[in-house]
Amino acid sequence: MQKTARRKTKKTTSARLLKAKAWKLFSEYVRKKYADADGYATCYTSGKRAHWKELQCGHAIGGRHNAVLFDEEICRPQSVAENIYKRGNYPVFTTKLIKENGMEWWEKKLEDSKRIVKHTRADLEAMIERYSNA
Repeated sequence: MQKTARRKTKKTTSARLLKAKAWKLFSEYVRKKYADADGYATCYTSGKRAHWKELQCGHAIGGRHNAVLFDEEICRPQSVAENIYKRGNYPVFTTKLIKENGMEWWEKKLEDSKRIVKHTRADLEAMIERYSNA
């Protein structure tokens, strides 16, 4: 009896796991981006200072769908209390962003948030590469 050769195939990481890894790195990037040399950042909505590892990456537009998930312009460090228990504290979050960027910018962000975005494996791998080296 002749054995058939088994093809060795490279295991591919699922898109779900790639997205989770990209999110982890993106979240760390945003929190570190606003941190000082000692690693402390300020919660965007409460003003509370904490080490970046104690903060979360909050979004000005709710939902974890692809159109807003990786949008650096609407993400800032937030404390757990603000991001989770106060559900993002959107009144403060959005008011600050509008003051910084203008109402026209904000309206464009809201419009863009309704788009359906599908990240390809290549998109997610590029994000992982970018935020790994940031």
